[in-house]
Amino acid sequence: MINNNDDPTEEDHFEDLSDVELELPLKPKWKKMNSPKQALHLKPVTGRPRIPQYLRLLWSRRYFINAESKAKAFQSSKNMLLGHAWVLLSPLLDAAVFGLIFGLLLHTSRGIDNFLPYLFVGITFFGFTNRALNGGAGLIRANRNVIRAFAFPRAALVISQTLREFYDSIPIIAITLVVVVLFPQGTGTIYATWILFPIIYFLQILFGMGLTFLSAYLTSIIPDIKTVINYFTRFWFYTSGVFFSIDRFVEHPNVITMMKLNPAYNILEMTRNVLIYGVVPNPSSWFALLAAALISLSSGFLLFWSREVKYARG
Repeated sequence: MINNNDDPTEEDHFEDLSDVELELPLKPKWKKMNSPKQALHLKPVTGRPRIPQYLRLLWSRRYFINAESKAKAFQSSKNMLLGHAWVLLSPLLDAAVFGLIFGLLLHTSRGIDNFLPYLFVGITFFGFTNRALNGGAGLIRANRNVIRAFAFPRAALVISQTLREFYDSIPIIAITLVVVVLFPQGTGTIYATWILFPIIYFLQILFGMGLTFLSAYLTSIIPDIKTVINYFTRFWFYTSGVFFSIDRFVEHPNVITMMKLNPAYNILEMTRNVLIYGVVPNPSSWFALLAAALISLSSGFLLFWSREVKYARG
């Protein structure tokens, strides 16, 4: 008879495993802090990146920003019967209305050579500045769902809005050049100074982007400021020499000085000089426009960036 005393029994197995400590493979391992000072180095999962990192994030999304702005271009006239034709008709109708009121009825055209191109350039290019300022008003609230759903630098919204306005402006600029040359009271020729126009317009875009940053920042704090901006742009329109010349204030040098400090007026004067009169703007005008563009863009961007983590809140 075979003796099975040497074979391990079931009880022996349990006895052998009694001293074994089981360790779960997913058991978290906490690292003990040696001192409370280490807590000072903890960083939030979400937060406002430093400006260099923030700019790198914007640059990494440049293709998406550009594609998004192109997709939204010319949307204002999308559902209208005449469609994109309104992009060209709107500035022509504006010029006709203001030309009738201020040129014929109020006689602000006196003393202004090439009044119709003068007026058209004023309406068109002040409109770009106006849309930049109003384009940022309510921008954050309008994109609140996107901001809450995705993690991205919020300044991308402002840059996309600026690029969208740029694409919208291309046919308007084209019709403006036609008006300057071929319309009644036009120049009938193209001056060599036209080569300076892209530089002026680029600085105007930078200035406008700063305004968009600023209005987006302000309206994210106090939504009612959007109404204030609407009234301000009306006042700004009538004080920027859109349909009159500052030569009528020759007996009031203080008024002329204040007008020349107005960036919108400076943009219009420089644009008219190179497109209509073939005159190179003086160095002080270039310096003033460059300073206005840099101050507007840098201050607007910094203010907007300062509230980066708060834009997702209601």
